[in-house]
Amino acid sequence: MHSEPLRQGLKRQFAITFALIVREMTTRYGNKFGGYMWAVLDPVLYIAIMTMVFSAIAHVPPLGRSFTLFFATGYAAFYMYRSTSDQVSSAVEANRALLNYPVVRPYDTIISRVFLQIATLFVVNAFLFGGLYFLVSFERIDLGPIFLASVIAITLGAGVGAANIVWFHLSSTYQQVWGIINRPAFIVSGVFFLPDTIPHPFREWLMWNPLVHIIGLFRTGFYPTYRASFVDMNYIVGLAVFSIVFGLFLVWLYDAQLREPK
Repeated sequence: MHSEPLRQGLKRQFAITFALIVREMTTRYGNKFGGYMWAVLDPVLYIAIMTMVFSAIAHVPPLGRSFTLFFATGYAAFYMYRSTSDQVSSAVEANRALLNYPVVRPYDTIISRVFLQIATLFVVNAFLFGGLYFLVSFERIDLGPIFLASVIAITLGAGVGAANIVWFHLSSTYQQVWGIINRPAFIVSGVFFLPDTIPHPFREWLMWNPLVHIIGLFRTGFYPTYRASFVDMNYIVGLAVFSIVFGLFLVWLYDAQLREPK
């Protein structure tokens, strides 16, 4: 008897989440399949362009023999965090009209965006590394660290995005400052270099950036001989869990304010 309300609640949650995902796909990618394909091709083309630019500058990659693979493994892990954070942080604002319905909560917009983002990132990475498989010779691929790094990156991105929903809503100044501070993240996260080669004390400062650890862990799945001894699993797992719990707590705490326009 007690399981019936739970079953009904789960069915209602599934229906709301599915409806929001369909709406997100329509508004973000359009009604045509080409819109979704562009979301997949956009990071792939970016990696291709950046690879050509930097391979002309540095012919020998810091790791392995292919600069394309080195850059792709770094950017793919970074992109999973950054794109998830950006998509989640705008989830409530993009679906504000639907929050007039009591049955739709800010939580629902976050859940739908996270699920859609996971599906999109899966296709992006399958397309990217599936193509690289025919262009670059992989010695061996270990899916364990690749999957683990992906989960941590998406969780951290979702947590940061959820917290930013509230901070952006409360302060437009913070939103502008966050955009400025967040720009160098791409440069200092280990996409172009190996943290192992950074001299002291800059290496210790760099280790505070969780993306450095995530990218290092991700790369170990593509480079069998690369140990990435600097990766601190306790740090990045703990930070990812804390960020998602804290972010969702803030959304719950400011539920009423988030339903109101800025």
